[in-house]
Amino acid sequence: MHEHPQSGARDLIVETRHAIAGDVKTIGHPVKFSKTPAKVAKAAPVLGQHSREVLEQLGYDEETVARLVESGAVIAAEPADRPG
Repeated sequence: MHEHPQSGARDLIVETRHAIAGDVKTIGHPVKFSKTPAKVAKAAPVLGQHSREVLEQLGYDEETVARLVESGAVIAAEPADRPG
């Protein structure tokens, strides 16, 4: 798909900066609107990047989240692994 001429003509391949992988090519937004254009602004998150944040938004306290991560029930990126 990345090599097909139509992909380039339709801007279906875009480049983003990934926190670990660096510059990566990924699939752009497949639907094109003339008045409300969509775009891919960020690369995919690293595994577990948002786990702590989501659990805290669901009402889990920091201690409970830490226990879930320690037990292996939840995968969470370490703060140093999470893009800033």
